[in-house]
Amino acid sequence: MKSLLESIRDILLLRRGPQDLPFSAALLGALILFALAIGLAVSAQRVPVAVAAPQLGFEVLLLLALAWIPLALARRRERFVQTATALVAAAIAFNLLAVPVVLGVGELPKDPRALTTLQVVLGWLSLALLAWKLVVSGHVLRHALDVPLRIGVLIAAAFLAAEVVLNLALFGAQGTPATP
Repeated sequence: MKSLLESIRDILLLRRGPQDLPFSAALLGALILFALAIGLAVSAQRVPVAVAAPQLGFEVLLLLALAWIPLALARRRERFVQTATALVAAAIAFNLLAVPVVLGVGELPKDPRALTTLQVVLGWLSLALLAWKLVVSGHVLRHALDVPLRIGVLIAAAFLAAEVVLNLALFGAQGTPATP
């Protein structure tokens, strides 16, 4: 367990890639369940579970698609389990890092001029977490696809844009990603 956590930490710090994780569908399944649980716990602070659950399920499917589609196009499907494991583990880490941000921001006022200094600072922190998440996802994809980091980040950014648009189309105004 300790070596798994160290590998995930090193992926977040861009020191290792998905190939350094065990090839285990059971681990991937457990991480998906844990990601859903964390997502529900964070989302429950803002919306009812009945509203958040379908959106979170959809977001997990999109995360798995982020691993599957590029690998299938590159004819490297055998790398799916480790790539998906790395992406899900990173998503869990970023969701956990976002918990204090989400709780600290609280309810946003309708008038942007009414934002508190803390809300503005936490907004910038949220943006930094999102940028870090894109770089980490790009890093994972770089290793999985054998492409430069900029191409991996570009793929991750395209999937993020698709996630936002699809969430808005399917779930409305509350359909934007809950965390970075």
